[in-house]
Amino acid sequence: MSEGFPATRSGEYARSTGVLRALTLFIDFPDAPAKESAKARYDEFFPFVQQWYDRASYGRLRYEPVPVLRWFRMPHPFSAYGITRGYGWPVHRAMMRDLAAVVGRTVDFRGYDLVNVIAAPNAGPPADRTVLSVTWTGGNAATTESGTHLDRVSVIYGHDQAGPRVLAHENGHILGLPDLYAVDDFARTDTLAGQWDTMSLDWGLQGEPLAWHKWRLGWLTDAQVACVSRPGTREVALSPLEVPGGRKAVIVPFGRTTAYVVEARRALGNDGQACTEGVLIYRVRTDVPSGQGPVQIMDAHPRTAACTYSSSAFNSLNDAPYGVGSTFRTRGLTVRVLGRNAEGGWTVRVGRG
Repeated sequence: MSEGFPATRSGEYARSTGVLRALTLFIDFPDAPAKESAKARYDEFFPFVQQWYDRASYGRLRYEPVPVLRWFRMPHPFSAYGITRGYGWPVHRAMMRDLAAVVGRTVDFRGYDLVNVIAAPNAGPPADRTVLSVTWTGGNAATTESGTHLDRVSVIYGHDQAGPRVLAHENGHILGLPDLYAVDDFARTDTLAGQWDTMSLDWGLQGEPLAWHKWRLGWLTDAQVACVSRPGTREVALSPLEVPGGRKAVIVPFGRTTAYVVEARRALGNDGQACTEGVLIYRVRTDVPSGQGPVQIMDAHPRTAACTYSSSAFNSLNDAPYGVGSTFRTRGLTVRVLGRNAEGGWTVRVGRG
């Protein structure tokens, strides 16, 4: 899941524009039978996820969940599968084979872009103890009786502290987006992307996808992205990422695998809970894998934190945006924030040596 282009590749990831059809199934286990209706579990995620993707994509992606509102009982106890955080391919494949057998001809899997498998929330430990939700894409875990390969599947467990955004995060992988949090040292997430994209901390205050991700997914056109690839200075007026229309980002490439991105963020829409606004600057590396820090936010206020009420940690980057009069400098690049207009847009001067 490189941060390079394109995000979607034929057959491996799902489409990111047009209609996305998501078959949504519900499972429980002999040792963890469902204690609520499938409809109640469905309502935890929808219509929130449709609305989230509609706002994030500016209407370019229409998410259509197709639920089968009944519980499918897995043939083995939850404890027998060996489900742990980040569980491996053999466990997933065994589960998907069992699911295909249990469902049988009850459900026709054909014609869907992805499958959501939502488990009874009492299966496994609470999400505040360990997060089990996972996504698999690009590999055939099982073949259904209709001949459909189960190769783009998000499995959701527990009552996640992210609420329905955990499904938006997991489905983001099926669109080709990587994890921005640090999988090997979770505390390091606060030095990487913090809460500034749902692919980092999906329970964070700022859930809007980064402009780089929106561009990769086709939610931003090339005309909405300014590129500063040669020495010189350029002034750019940036429209807030959370609203449709306007110039959304400045991209400054360095070599074949690194780029800096400049965008404007406001407390609107998917970022409605944000407590800081301004110009967000970050570095993207296409040679760094998912979960190892392919995106790093540049912190305008490295000695302070913000929105500390949102979590006990992961808040030092919440005040990362640059404000009017502030300047970011690194080797070969200077970004100065010149001003803000009445519509909430920002003007920046970008110079490279």
